[in-house]
Amino acid sequence: MAGFDIESKPGLGCRLLGGPDRIIADDILSRLDGCSVAREILVFEETSSTNDVAAKLGRQGHPGGLAIFAERQTAGRGRFGRRWVSAGHEGLWFSLLLRPEIPPAHWPRLTTCAGVAVAAAVGPMARIKWPNDVLVGGKKVAGILIESTTDEAGRPFAIVGIGVNVNQTEFPPELADRASSLRLSLGRTIDRASFAATLLMELDRQLATLAVDFPAILAETTRRSDIIGKWIQLHAGTDVFEGVAEEFDAGGNLCLRLSDGTLRTMTAGEISTKPSGTNAVAATPSSQ
Repeated sequence: MAGFDIESKPGLGCRLLGGPDRIIADDILSRLDGCSVAREILVFEETSSTNDVAAKLGRQGHPGGLAIFAERQTAGRGRFGRRWVSAGHEGLWFSLLLRPEIPPAHWPRLTTCAGVAVAAAVGPMARIKWPNDVLVGGKKVAGILIESTTDEAGRPFAIVGIGVNVNQTEFPPELADRASSLRLSLGRTIDRASFAATLLMELDRQLATLAVDFPAILAETTRRSDIIGKWIQLHAGTDVFEGVAEEFDAGGNLCLRLSDGTLRTMTAGEISTKPSGTNAVAATPSSQ
C-alpha cells in the first residue's frame, strides 16, 4: 500500500520491510506523539508554495495546528522574495499554520524559535546564521520564512515556512559554493519521513518553550550562532553596516558593535562574515 514493502506470513502476521521515499501524511502522523503544531497534515505532490496554501486556509479561518508539505514547489520563496530551489522528493518543503498563544508583537521571535528547532533536529554540527538560516560546515542546509496576516474575521495567524535540503547531491552552479544538504554533510541518505517527524516534534517543543522561556531559546541561539564574536557586514535595505556581532538582545535582535564603538540594534538584514580585525569603516545609513 502506498509503496510500502510489507512481508506477510500466514499465522505470523505482517512485517514492514521498507517504505517509499515519499512524504505521506498518515505515515508522519503515526510517528508523532501529542504534536500540537501538526494535529493535521496535508501533502501535495506539487504546489506553488506551501506558505501560499497555508495563507489561503488561514484566511478562511482554519484553527491552526496544520502542517502542509509539498514534494516540489513551483514558486518556493525565501526572504526578500528570493526563489527557493525545491528539488522534488529530495528535501522537506513545508509550512506550519499557527495561531500562537503569545502576543502578536512577539511573533517575530518565531524565526529564532524555528531556527533552534531545525538546528536541534539536524544535530550538534548545525549552526544558526541570524536571522533565518541553518548551516552545516559553513553551508546553508535550511531556511526559514515567517509570514503573518489576518483571517476574514480579523483574527491574526502566523505561517512558519521551512525548507530543508535533505538528500540533494547537486545544486545549481550559483548555489554550489554556499548550499549543502544533510546527505552531503553526513555522508549518508536520510529517511525524510523520519526526519520530518523529528523536526515537527522539535518545533512543537521549542514553540512550547517560546511561550514561557524565550531566554532559554536565545541562549541556545547564541550557543549555536555562526556570527556572534565575528566581524560581519550587514545589509539592511540600502544601508550597509560593519562591525562585531556582539550578542542578541532580549527580543532576539542582533546587537552590532560598529567600528566607531557605537552599539546598534538590528532587527533584520543580510549578513556576510569577514575575518576578525578587518579594517572596515561602518557605513553611515542613508536615512534615519
